[in-house]
Amino acid sequence: MQSIKVSIKQQLDVNKSRNLFFEDVSQIMNIEPSFLAALEELLNSNISDKSEEVYIEVVSFTANELVKRLYSVNPYLQVGKAQVESLEQIYRETWQMMRKTGDVKTTLNVFHYSELSKWLTAVYPEEFQRSLKSSSTVGRLTYGEYSAELQVELFGIDLAQIKQPVIDIGCGSQATLVRYFRSVGIEAYGVDRHLQICEPYLNQVEWFDFHFEPGKWGTIISNMAFTNHLNYAYLHDISQLEGYLVKMKEIIESLSIGGCFHYAPSLPFIEDKLSTASYRVEREQKISNIFVSVINRVA
Repeated sequence: MQSIKVSIKQQLDVNKSRNLFFEDVSQIMNIEPSFLAALEELLNSNISDKSEEVYIEVVSFTANELVKRLYSVNPYLQVGKAQVESLEQIYRETWQMMRKTGDVKTTLNVFHYSELSKWLTAVYPEEFQRSLKSSSTVGRLTYGEYSAELQVELFGIDLAQIKQPVIDIGCGSQATLVRYFRSVGIEAYGVDRHLQICEPYLNQVEWFDFHFEPGKWGTIISNMAFTNHLNYAYLHDISQLEGYLVKMKEIIESLSIGGCFHYAPSLPFIEDKLSTASYRVEREQKISNIFVSVINRVA
């Protein structure tokens, strides 16, 4: 199983800069030799109940790995459970076609990549699709988590006075701030779509799928994460906006009385409409056009 997963990662990495919206996508995709060999070996093996279990695990693993790489190209996309299930179905159909024809290359080039392209149209905003059709490659983003000390300073958090429990929305793969808080005795938790560490206080989940229980959190933090994506939806992808607004309401209502939500960038188009009887908003310019805000729940 481990060798199959390694070859899948290698295959995905080979095509990490390839643009699936390109008009003739099959002409630009590469097939990594070790991946081709692994698939052919699996096809030629006797299909048993055990190998079918392996196949099911491989389908789920491959879909999740592709989504990770998709986010590295555009982190503002939202791939929900239903879309992941549709992606897994493409991999199942690809596998079934390979078993039927015994031709891995043709199945990938003629069927699989075109189906991935169709699937992607349900994820990407239409304006981006149009602009990408003429390009065979796409760029990618490189992320680095901010240090815990920098984030504490950015938001002006007093560790001695911070209201607990604390949750960091979009805590990053290493949950740097969460682990720092816990190292100094603060009850802290984290939520992120991709985590590289496993701890009971961390939740690997999309923020839309995480339930923010009313009145539970003393402090909520989200640095260049949730509100950054909400701003993107407001400015560039209106189809996502309603979902973000509903989630924002859920987040601030999950503050306990006296609790606060620290975040960057600011959301003046939301902040200025909040009930002053329930919330007090503070906004401060830090650098250039970057503002940070804190919503205090007062009632």
